[in-house]
This record gives sequence, structure tokens and C-alpha cells, in this order.
Amino acid sequence: MENQKKCLNENKNYNVYVTTIFIILLILSIFLIKLALRQDKKLFIQYNDKKDLGYQVILKENEYYQDTYMEKGNQYIANLIQSIHADFNYHFALPTSYDYQYKIVGTVDVVDEKTNKTIYTFSEDLLPEQTGQSDGSLDISQNIQVNYEKYNNLIRQFVAAYDLKNVTCQLKLNLNLGISSNTQQFAKQNFNVMNLSVPLAMNTISIDTNYDLSNQHNLIEIQQEQKNPTPFFISGIAILVLDFLFLIIFFIYRKKTETEEDKYNNNLKKILNNYDSYISRVEDDFNMQEYQILKVQRFTDLLEIRDTMQLPIIMLENKEQLVTCFVIPTPSHILYFYSIGVTQYTLPAGKNNSTLETRKNNEQKV
Repeated sequence: MENQKKCLNENKNYNVYVTTIFIILLILSIFLIKLALRQDKKLFIQYNDKKDLGYQVILKENEYYQDTYMEKGNQYIANLIQSIHADFNYHFALPTSYDYQYKIVGTVDVVDEKTNKTIYTFSEDLLPEQTGQSDGSLDISQNIQVNYEKYNNLIRQFVAAYDLKNVTCQLKLNLNLGISSNTQQFAKQNFNVMNLSVPLAMNTISIDTNYDLSNQHNLIEIQQEQKNPTPFFISGIAILVLDFLFLIIFFIYRKKTETEEDKYNNNLKKILNNYDSYISRVEDDFNMQEYQILKVQRFTDLLEIRDTMQLPIIMLENKEQLVTCFVIPTPSHILYFYSIGVTQYTLPAGKNNSTLETRKNNEQKV
């Protein structure tokens, strides 16, 4: 029994060592693969902003309107508009310092309605580029006066000169912001912060304000130092393959070097782990001589008999021969028998079973 315990402890230690090495190598390989994949992962910095775009429509002198201007949100007669005063108010904040440049650009577009392609366009700066540095917070407040009559007359003449039909003519006032990190933390970013859309070459118009940032998630990509991820990825895969190869070699080695005693101990351990609650251990000698012995082929056969007859499975250990017997004795003196061991257990002579090999009386007890 001491040899059996020693063998079981040695096997347990081997399994612990191999499992520990396998887990360590597996964790190392996963870490290297993740490190390689992380090289391509994009990092972002988040900004906050607030936008407000207002305007007034300044009217020419006329006999219909008493006021010299009209407020935001109305319908306007194009021929009565002299100019448009637009108020751009924008707050931008980052948790880091940065360089900035912004300007307000007026862009005229004549677009074919059927093809949605541009026929004529031109741009001019209504506010020259403003530059500076910020520790994180930037406030832009600019009032732009646009000579609407100039742009409207120009495009009307253009459309009439070429007899253009089914075209959309528009003047857009765009606030464009560009930022770049003076610490090279992120790449240069350019935003179309907001714009005012004013139709041209029409009798009546309505003006639209658009807060159309090119980045709707308020995220700026951070520049990262480029590193070659290939060595990390190859190393991770190589260690992973070697790890599983090591495990396979270990199991093959254990299988080839497995002794009969190892097989016996493994089989016994498997039975006890799975069916311990169905087994009763006895330390006293059990005399089989008075029983008719019926040997079953599998331990599961004993389980079926136990379930059918509602009788216990008794476990008997032959300490000298490293043999374990599992038996079910019945009131009718029939003994259902199953054994595992390093050596084949020799059944004692039982009642009405004269063909079985008979042992001496002192060998008839397990």
C-alpha cells in the first residue's frame, strides 16, 4: 500500500509540474500575441465642444418692412437682402495643449440637380487664418458681414448667361478649425465646425445653420511610435506551438513509460473519482467461499446490478498483490464480482462453481 501511495504522489507531482509549465508558457504566448496585435490598435483622445451660430438678415430700404433687419429663422425675399451678419461662437476643449488655426471661408457652388455634380465653384476667405496656442481651451467668437447682394447678382448673371436649368446655387460660410499637437501626441486634425447655407439665384430663400463636424464621436487619434509587431507575433505563436508540443510529448512519454502499476492506480483513481458515493469500503476480511461468484466485465455492470437490486458495492483491497475487488453479495449467496490490479486476481472456489481455481484457505480472503 505504501508503494501505491508513493506512486500516486509521484504521478500527482509530475502532473502539477507539467501543468504549471504549460500554463506559464501559455500565458507568455498569449501576452506576446496580444502585444503584437496592440501595436495596430488605435488610441484616441476625447474633446468637448459647444457650438452656436446665429445671424441677422439686413434689408435694403423698402416700402414694406419697417425694420431694417430680420431675425434668424424666417423666409426672406432675395431682392430685398443687402447683407447677412453671421455670429460664429465655438468652444473647443482638449485635456492637453495644442496649436490651432481657424478661418471662415465663403464658398459658392452651382450644382446640377440631376447629376449632383458641380458646374461652377469658387471660394474666398471671409476671415483670414487666425493662429495661436492653447493650454486646452479655445473660444472662437467672430461676426462676419457678407455682401449677399454681390454673390446673388453674380450667380444670377452666370445662370442667365448660360441659360442653366435645374441647378442649385448656394453660398456657404464655413468655420474651419485645424489643431495639431506641439508635443506630437496626435496627428493634425481639420474640422468643418459649422456652416451657414444661403441659397442664391432664387426669389425667396430660407437660411440653414449646420453643425456638421467631420468627427461625430469627438475623438482624435493619437499618434503612436510605430513598432514592428512581427517579432512579438512570431515569438508568441512559436511559444504556443512549443507549449502544446511539450504537452503532447509528455503524454506520449507517460503512455510509453506507464507500468502495470501506473495503469492500475489510474483505473482505481478514475473509478473512485466517478463512483465513490456508490462504494462502501470495508477493512475486515470478506469470505467469498460460500458464494457463487459471477464475474462481470465492466464496473458499470456492477452499477446496473446495484440499481436493480438496491444492494451496496463493497470495495476490498488486496494490499500485497495490488489488487482491488468490487463485489455485490446477495442474500441468495450470489456474488457479483469485478476486479482491477497489477496482477490478475485468482477467484476462490465458490458454491456450485467447481471449475474455478481453488486457493488454500489462507488465500481465500481478500
